Amino acid sequence: MKRFGPSSGIYLAALMAAAAIVTAAAGAGAQTPAPPPADQAAAEPPAAKARITKRDCRRVLRHQPSGDVAYKPGVDARGKAVAPADMSGGFQMVLPDVYEFNVTKDLTAYLGGAEDQLAADKAAALAAEKSVAATDAAVSSAALSVTGAQDAYDTAAAAATAAQTAAAAAPNDAGLAAAAETATATATAAQSNLAATQTYYTATQNAAAANDVSAALSGANAAKTAAEAAGYTPDAEAQSAATAASTAASASAAADTAALSARETVAKSAGMELNVGTVRFNINTGAMTFNGQPLNDAAMGEMAVICQDILSGK
Repeated sequence: MKRFGPSSGIYLAALMAAAAIVTAAAGAGAQTPAPPPADQAAAEPPAAKARITKRDCRRVLRHQPSGDVAYKPGVDARGKAVAPADMSGGFQMVLPDVYEFNVTKDLTAYLGGAEDQLAADKAAALAAEKSVAATDAAVSSAALSVTGAQDAYDTAAAAATAAQTAAAAAPNDAGLAAAAETATATATAAQSNLAATQTYYTATQNAAAANDVSAALSGANAAKTAAEAAGYTPDAEAQSAATAASTAASASAAADTAALSARETVAKSAGMELNVGTVRFNINTGAMTFNGQPLNDAAMGEMAVICQDILSGK
């Protein structure tokens, strides 16, 4: 037994109505005729029947889109008026009939570009390593200067305290009073230079964080000078640290120069292309030439496909 969905109601009803009419017409007459002879009754076809074919079913069950689905120009899905997509006065781009482009060959591989790039990468890595070593050495030197300046100030402050105590115990002793005054001035200067040493140390740290070797070395040297002004005499360790910072900075500068030279070598070979020829393609006729000469069928066919893909944005 065939099943029909709700959407088939109209057409199915029409079919059933037609079947009812056919049945009624077959059974209704002005008078009931006499029964035919037995041999004639056997020769008559069976009574008419209503039939529904697969084609009819497909017609009944075919998709009926809703009225709000079909596109209607000038209105949206809710029936409200909207501006048309092709508004007059819009920008229109006029495309040329003939397109022209160059066929080029990258020469980087033939000019040792890969080897040059590898050398440049190695030089850059070495320069970065030297830079870190130099800034670390500068910070270490400045740190020793801060420690030395702090020790010098502590010594000067203790001496000033002792001198002031002695002078206070003998208020009529001019020598003790002068010594106390001198010791106090020395401690004050040591304190000022300690503060300067600490400032230079901070500057050295900031320069190291910014990977500025030159500024880091300058900060370390300034910290050493301020510490010495505070009364600090650099020991062998401090002297060695200062020398190491200077040596590392020189090595870093040399590595930077080598890296720059390597980058310039790469830059000279990068982007070098040989112009093999010019292709002209007529989009209307499909004619294509290379350096003014028509391409053969095979080459032109392949090139035309490529050009069409490019022009269509594929």
